[in-house]
Amino acid sequence: MHLNKYSELMERLESEELEQVELGVEVYQQLLAIYLYQNKLADAKLLWMRIPNKLREDKELIQLNLLNQALQNNNYADFFKNIKYEWSERVKSPVEDLLIKQREELFKLMGTAYVSIYQHNLLEMSLMSEEELKKAYATLNWTEELDGDRVILKPKVQEAPPSRANDDQLLKLTEFVTFLEN
Repeated sequence: MHLNKYSELMERLESEELEQVELGVEVYQQLLAIYLYQNKLADAKLLWMRIPNKLREDKELIQLNLLNQALQNNNYADFFKNIKYEWSERVKSPVEDLLIKQREELFKLMGTAYVSIYQHNLLEMSLMSEEELKKAYATLNWTEELDGDRVILKPKVQEAPPSRANDDQLLKLTEFVTFLEN
């Protein structure tokens, strides 16, 4: 899954927006969903401001704008709450891809920020079912422990790659200081 996945469609929709005077809500829905998927949040915000007021009342556009606001504020709970919506076929694919991408990012963030996290906290944040969560953390090689009746998830410890450049810099700095002292 890469960012160029929807590039051709995005370019076509952007040129349509420039060339035509009155656009249907479908064009704005698709373009907004693609901007969100490609993490072009500023473009999504500017698009929202360009949408005519009469079209802004569309429920799906409002929902996409709520997703944009949640992403801009790094609010995962609101994002996962607002993405639970019955999307039309026009935007279903980019929104589903966005959901997958955001879940991957959430697990990556949790894996680097926490040594352990209660399963119920992660379930609450990601709005996943217990089975979905078990599959997700199993693929990431996370372990689980019991704390009474609660399940604690422990991300796989990622070792930092040895930094040869820092050692070289330290050696050069030491030699330089030694040179200056003599």
